[in-house]
Amino acid sequence: MTTPHPLPTRWAINIHPVANLAILTLLDGDGAHRDTGFHPLTAPDTTEHTVHALDEIIDPELHASAQRLIDTFYQRTAQAQANADAFGAAVPDQQHLIGRLRSDLPVSTIDFGIDDEALTIILKLTAAGPTAGALLALVALWPRTTAPASPTDGVTQNLADDGTLTVTLDQRHAEKFLTWYRDQP
Repeated sequence: MTTPHPLPTRWAINIHPVANLAILTLLDGDGAHRDTGFHPLTAPDTTEHTVHALDEIIDPELHASAQRLIDTFYQRTAQAQANADAFGAAVPDQQHLIGRLRSDLPVSTIDFGIDDEALTIILKLTAAGPTAGALLALVALWPRTTAPASPTDGVTQNLADDGTLTVTLDQRHAEKFLTWYRDQP
């Protein structure tokens, strides 16, 4: 059995009863929302309050739900970090490759993000005007199917009415794309 994770220093849990449910919101030291959990409301006199230590939650079942919320947060954070580390290992020269992409696709936007559900890296390439055409040509040169096999393929292309093209790649495809791009002249 693993040791329960503590509530991080200066963090809190807001307990908000709604109908027959208690919404547990994990708040960081600045009061920003970090995660949400739910608990069936057992005590009819439960009122909204914020706790700064798990010991402040007297109801054992509500305490257990709060502990699960904290443990889930730690697990999700560890999974996101592991995925980011895996991406860094697969593409250790990503800064160089992004610099090259910015040079090859001037006035484009290249962003990394996190898929909140899968906790994986997302690469998002956005370009407009002639650069959109260059981005489309680059993606077309990439040796994978010329069109996604399905909407869940991991690569989406969206052409807005104003001519802005956005190509979004999930972590697996971003790794493959950047690895391929590394060897391009």
